[in-house]
Amino acid sequence: MSIYDWFSPRGENGDRKLAVIGGRLEDGNALIYGEMHRLSGGRILVFPTASAEPEAVGPETVQVFRSYGFDAALSPVHGPNAAAAARDPANAAEVARYGSVYFTGGNQVHIVEALAPGGIETPVLAAIREAHARGGLIAGSSAGAAMMSRVMIVGGTSLDATVHGVTEDPEQPGMLLGEGLGFFPYGIVDQHFIKRGRLGRLVVAMAKTGVERGFGIDENTALFVTGQRGRIIGEYGVFALDMRHATLDPRGRTFENIGFSYLDHGDEIDLVRMRGVPGAGKRRVRQGEIAYRAPARSRRNVFGAYTLYDVLARLVLGDPAFYAADRASAVDVKAATAVTVELERIRSQSRALIAVEENAVRITALNFRATVMTERLTPSRLARRAERVQRLYGAKPSAAARLILLGSSPLQAGPELTAEMLQRCEGPVGIIAAASAEPERTAATHVDLLRREGVEAFDLGITINNIGRAGRNEALVEEIAALKTILFTGGNQIRLVETLLHRGEETPILLAIAKARAKGAAIIAASGSASALSDFMVAGGTSFDALRYGVSSDQGHNGLVIQEGIGFFGGGIVDQNVFSSRRLGRLIVACAEEGAPHGFGICEETLMDVSGDGSRVDVAGRNGVVLVEVDASNLVLQSDSFVARGVKLTFVRPGDSIELPTGIVRRNTPVEPATAALDRLVRELAADCSALPLSPRPIDPHRYRAIEMGVVEQGAGIVKIDIASPRDDRD
Repeated sequence: MSIYDWFSPRGENGDRKLAVIGGRLEDGNALIYGEMHRLSGGRILVFPTASAEPEAVGPETVQVFRSYGFDAALSPVHGPNAAAAARDPANAAEVARYGSVYFTGGNQVHIVEALAPGGIETPVLAAIREAHARGGLIAGSSAGAAMMSRVMIVGGTSLDATVHGVTEDPEQPGMLLGEGLGFFPYGIVDQHFIKRGRLGRLVVAMAKTGVERGFGIDENTALFVTGQRGRIIGEYGVFALDMRHATLDPRGRTFENIGFSYLDHGDEIDLVRMRGVPGAGKRRVRQGEIAYRAPARSRRNVFGAYTLYDVLARLVLGDPAFYAADRASAVDVKAATAVTVELERIRSQSRALIAVEENAVRITALNFRATVMTERLTPSRLARRAERVQRLYGAKPSAAARLILLGSSPLQAGPELTAEMLQRCEGPVGIIAAASAEPERTAATHVDLLRREGVEAFDLGITINNIGRAGRNEALVEEIAALKTILFTGGNQIRLVETLLHRGEETPILLAIAKARAKGAAIIAASGSASALSDFMVAGGTSFDALRYGVSSDQGHNGLVIQEGIGFFGGGIVDQNVFSSRRLGRLIVACAEEGAPHGFGICEETLMDVSGDGSRVDVAGRNGVVLVEVDASNLVLQSDSFVARGVKLTFVRPGDSIELPTGIVRRNTPVEPATAALDRLVRELAADCSALPLSPRPIDPHRYRAIEMGVVEQGAGIVKIDIASPRDDRD
């Protein structure tokens, strides 16, 4: 008899119970632990079978369960003798005594090989099935979730899967599939789904195996199953994919008409009919809550952390009369291939719902549609896609135009930065203080500063609260388009972007600024506003958070927040206040996650003067700029670890210049201060992250569960470092 024959999705399953958890289950997630307690009757046997460190992970997990009032114990089915332990009748009897089981994260293959070696069911697996049939709970996180479906995704990223398909050789690019244990009979399960951008690999797995349904569960989130009903509890939600009506072109490059719903905390789903049921409190988006009227056409990595969630959230909060579809892409440079995912809201079928909880918005998207498209790129197209180009907004900047990006506010700057900025001002200067929480006061202070130095300036009066009215003021729009200098003050970069790209649309004010650049105007952006002018902006998170937790979707969670910027500067990602705020680590992670060719960390009292065509950056002021270059071929992303080898850091002093897009630094100053500045930055990064020194052994950050960092090459004003960080302590 097949190990799957006992379980059918129809008719005979009764109210069998599962907790399918997407990984990174936090110790403080009382809702998930509380529901597991209810469904298990408070008794559970922990299997750390998947873990590479079962002796540590097992007891830790048992202790967490006990802290929630469980009678919890540790199964000996783990480690090198796991298969033998799974054949021991005493261990099977222990399963029967506890009645419910929990599988930790790690490598899902270890679970299958221990409980069903060669497809042959062991006594422990038989005992788990019997306990389950009697009403016991089977719960698992990460690897413990992946093994629950009949078709099991073993490894590979979405980009690998969509570009290379399925492989049986783990040394070759592509995704790996295997046989799971079939506890979850309703489709293929994938985990860490939104955080690691796994839509592409789930689609490919479904198409390859003919399984028509797939469930992508995000981190710190659970799909609780009772019989044929699923309920979502947790931090984010579950993507439910339906490919019953999907089409695949003969070359296997385009998957169309993929139905999907996104179900959030409190929502439910009929797992047989694939019908989502919104939770209590979910409602339609009100007219006044519509936030977007135009696509982002995101330039972020479509398979990067939370990118697709952010695109979907825009659609949910968008005006369907103007904005029904959006897309984002990823590029495999080695394979010269681009993958684009489009999400679409279907007229008269899709439902977009929200719930507002403690100033946070929860979204539900029912009956949407997705398309995954893969295309080969010619060398010329690949080169264009690899370069970050500035956004023109219909008006190409004049060769005389300049972008002046300041690493800190001129209000706190010394005479050097002030003098350099004033050299680049041609009055009258229009002030836009939309990034500030106090725009009127901030604008007035900058006006006073410039007037004291003999430069005429005035407040344009543009804020996030009046941008609609300002855009209808034709005289103001014309005035902005005629200015020779526009100054964005410092503040919150998100606020500035949401002002100029209001509800996702290019506002008349933004288009007027673009026209001013076309006539040769200088755009000065200070501190947070400097970040906002790059293609992607770093919007929150510390260096430690970025390395340890990766990208987060918002500032309410640990991690690095990356959002779309305005894009006037196309040379790479900009960060500021690098010395005082110690942001080198987060800039490295941002470049790695988004595939940006360069990062520019502008130190305090320093400015970057960017030529109109974006080909040259001159550095001026007091301190300098750290240029970050991450080698995409030496990255490990979308896994339990972040590893970046050979990250090149170059410190560029005032008086030096950078040629773009090559990143070549032309030095006109002594190199010794640049070397000293890099030494300081690297030492501070290591101290802030409590980093261990790298050893000669292969990088394995999970060995010590700590960030590791070391200098692997050093020269005059240049250093190369290796960084490794574990991303999940316990799945």
